[in-house]
Amino acid sequence: MSIDIAELRRLEAELENSCEECQNPYDRDAKLNLLKFLQIKAVLQFERAYDQLYYELNKDGGLKCLREITPARPKDLLQPKVLELQDCHEDVRFAAQLDFYLADAKLAKNHLDELVADITKGTGGCQVQCAEVKSRASTQRKARKSYGADVRKVADMARVSVICDTPETFKRAYLAIVESFQGDVLRVANGFNSDWMPSGYRDVKVNPVVNEHLCEIQLHLHDFFTLKSDQHAVYEWARDLKVTTMLRAENLFDFLSRDITEEMIRLAQRNWHGTGRFLPRLQLDAGQYDQAEKGFRQELSEAEDNKRGVEDKDNKESRKKSLRSAKASLGCVLGLKSPGLEHGISRGHHGEGKYEEARALHQRSHSIFEKALGPDHPDVATSLTSLAGLLQSQGKYAEAEPLYARSQAIQERVLGREHPGLIVFLHNWAAFLEMQGKYEEAERLCERSLAISKKALGPDHPHVASSQHTLAGLLMNQGKYEETGPLHERSLAIREKVLGPDHPNVAATLINLAESFQRQGKLEEARPLFERSLLIREKALGPDHPDVATSLNNLACLLEDQDKYEEAGQLHERSLAICEKVLGPDHPDVAASLNNLACLLESQGKYAEAEPLYARCQAIQEKVLGPEHASLATTLNNRAGLLQRQEKYEKAVSLYERSLAIVEKALGPDHLSVGTSLNNLAGLLESQGKHAEAEPVYARCQAIEEGVLGPEHPSLATTLNGRAQLLTTQDKYAEAEALYTRCQAIVEKTLGPEHPSLATTLDNLAVVLYKQFGQARPLFERSLAIVEKDRGSDHLDVATLLGSWAGLLKDQGKFGQARPLFERFLAIVEKDEGSDHPRVASLLGNWAGLLNTQGKCKEAAPLLERSLAIRENSLGPEHPDVATSLKNLAVLLHNQGNGAEAEPLFARCQAIEEKTLGPEHSSLASTLNNRAYLLHKQGRTEEAWPLYERSLAIVEKDLGPDHPRVATSLKNLVDLLESQGKYEEAAPLLERSLAIAEKALGS
Repeated sequence: MSIDIAELRRLEAELENSCEECQNPYDRDAKLNLLKFLQIKAVLQFERAYDQLYYELNKDGGLKCLREITPARPKDLLQPKVLELQDCHEDVRFAAQLDFYLADAKLAKNHLDELVADITKGTGGCQVQCAEVKSRASTQRKARKSYGADVRKVADMARVSVICDTPETFKRAYLAIVESFQGDVLRVANGFNSDWMPSGYRDVKVNPVVNEHLCEIQLHLHDFFTLKSDQHAVYEWARDLKVTTMLRAENLFDFLSRDITEEMIRLAQRNWHGTGRFLPRLQLDAGQYDQAEKGFRQELSEAEDNKRGVEDKDNKESRKKSLRSAKASLGCVLGLKSPGLEHGISRGHHGEGKYEEARALHQRSHSIFEKALGPDHPDVATSLTSLAGLLQSQGKYAEAEPLYARSQAIQERVLGREHPGLIVFLHNWAAFLEMQGKYEEAERLCERSLAISKKALGPDHPHVASSQHTLAGLLMNQGKYEETGPLHERSLAIREKVLGPDHPNVAATLINLAESFQRQGKLEEARPLFERSLLIREKALGPDHPDVATSLNNLACLLEDQDKYEEAGQLHERSLAICEKVLGPDHPDVAASLNNLACLLESQGKYAEAEPLYARCQAIQEKVLGPEHASLATTLNNRAGLLQRQEKYEKAVSLYERSLAIVEKALGPDHLSVGTSLNNLAGLLESQGKHAEAEPVYARCQAIEEGVLGPEHPSLATTLNGRAQLLTTQDKYAEAEALYTRCQAIVEKTLGPEHPSLATTLDNLAVVLYKQFGQARPLFERSLAIVEKDRGSDHLDVATLLGSWAGLLKDQGKFGQARPLFERFLAIVEKDEGSDHPRVASLLGNWAGLLNTQGKCKEAAPLLERSLAIRENSLGPEHPDVATSLKNLAVLLHNQGNGAEAEPLFARCQAIEEKTLGPEHSSLASTLNNRAYLLHKQGRTEEAWPLYERSLAIVEKDLGPDHPRVATSLKNLVDLLESQGKYEEAAPLLERSLAIAEKALGS
């Protein structure tokens, strides 16, 4: 859609004269930004036209002779005469310079025109166009804006243009001019020898000295000159607005308040200065997809109607172009209404996705482009990229990848491998590869994009900062923090210098740098960066902008990591309120905010409050994204985790399995998200005591992460840690030790020797070594030192370590060493969470176990009774932890000789575990065995026998037929049979029990 430059210039002048009189600040800002929107569109319109012309002329080597012109530029290009002025004010000096060099230019101008006319007379096919000496106002503006008020550096005060019909004529004219002026030529600037020019326009400038004045001869191709005619304002807009191939009009809306955006759209709806025809594009770029769709459908209908009419050749081509544009625009809006795989707080996803209609329109549009322009046209490449992006948003990666590859091939062949137009494309393709976990390929594309940016734009350009920002994010996701930091810091330095310290792009870099610190456990370094980011966005965008919601969410997650739950909750709630207000109650970003708040409540143990938030999040995503979208899989995982914490295993497993099925279908069997789902499912199986089933699931998860991330990624360390814990539970200490040791090496290398996650690994490794060799104190002490330094001596994580170590000491009979650790553990937990918290109940149970082992049953009993009461009150009478308290109290009563009181407690414990954990859980095996033993001692052998058998079956299935615990279960059955005098039946069981024991002991 053509833009009238003259009309925009009139509008610009009108606003300059009247904007100060506007009473409504939204009205004034909206008009200025709507003008800016149209100016950017105009600049990009002309850049595309220039690029198209260059493509057509350069096809089949048509511009080869011009590309061979060798540029030449001295270090300093200055007027040869020097005006000496001393002891005068800067303004006086500048005015005197202007007068002196402009007068000098007038003296040189006539001679320059005559020389150039004589030189080109014999070449043929050339037209000399003389121009007036540059005006004082233009010279003053150029000297101030480009040369620091040094008029000597202005080289085009006296200038002349030579317009050539063909490249061959152009080359002859150039050679004649250079030969005639010989040593007086100080510079040659060739706009044809590069695959890219900042404005898209191309010419050759020759700067000779004539009459001791530096002049400029501009050589143009007729086609380029015709396109350029009377469009000088476009160049001023490009310079003033910093428009480049990476800036689009829609980028304006990233930094505008909702009020200003709405006012801009109202102006277009009123057809202010003829802007009504841009309304659908304005709505599209502002993210109002439903409204834009209506406008584009109308455009498409009109274009198709016009196509059917009778028209001349030129008009027919214009109609075809309108039809292509309308189809592409409608396909774009429908694609944007189909939300993509990644959902942050952004403006890019509205409504239910109309994927298939969007795809059909994209394909029709692409077919028209390819038929009209040929298979190797840049617009065909753009069309392929758009279609690939739509397929990517549907998770159809196998279909999208060849389209990206073909688009790249076309662009590199036509534009060259170093054209800045590739920068955005390479970013998009890198993001596509990163989604699939193809980090090495994505990294190469990001590095190439950065190299192109630096070469084309210079090392300090904002788009170089953007490329560094993107590459740093990719490296961060691979755990390459040493490489990430310098890139983030360089990006931040460029943006602060060029854009100012309060620009929204500075906020984006601050967030990435803060996230890098956060992932490394450097929470105190991350917080001020998140806080500064929030302040910048609130100031620049207003308090209710979606990007402000993102910053609130980032800071809340950090506070959550610091266990500052109340502060985090307030920020999450404010973020949710912004999203609901700005985006509506059913937007995917609202779902993301609900998920974040639910996760916080879950981490606080507020399960009843978290559940409805997860449910609403799931409902929104199923409605908006569909039942098989990858974002839904994340929510299903989180909701399943909540159910798992509540021991609602059957419901949890169905959600985990559905989540796994979604990501396998959408992303492929080897994607990292599949690994995450597998890890969660394995953890659930482990919680159910299904260790044999959990092991291969952990193994597959490990294989995926090693294949995608490499053998030293921090995420892999987490998986290794989980798998090692499972092996520890199965008493496979040597295998567990190997995994923990590898995990330790990864964390120390990637995150450093004092990272909090290393403390967990060291503690787990200490447990394994202690159980094998009885010695692990240095590891425990190092783990405790790390956590105390990071979190403080009264943090709950410190209590967890104290409890772990105290439990080991208790098991080794070192009661005197264990007791003070238990006491400190209890003091921390009661202070932090209150005396009636379920964690206090767990600790009371452990302490009672210590006293019971010492034979101090009277001291232990009230602790167990208090533990049971806390759990019944806080968790309900049928929670698995209540069963644990019942079991502990029953064992104590049995040890005191109160079997009659103990048996009903065991029976109630059994009933709870069967209901909540299932009939094959390892905890149930222990309960069945204990109850059977008690019944056996009471002489109730008929009741004891089936319980022993069930216990044996569970242990065999869980741990395998040769595990020492199987031998123990067999021995219990032998004792029961012998007490009944059934020695023949007992003999084979005894033999099998002894065989297992001998095998385990190695003798």
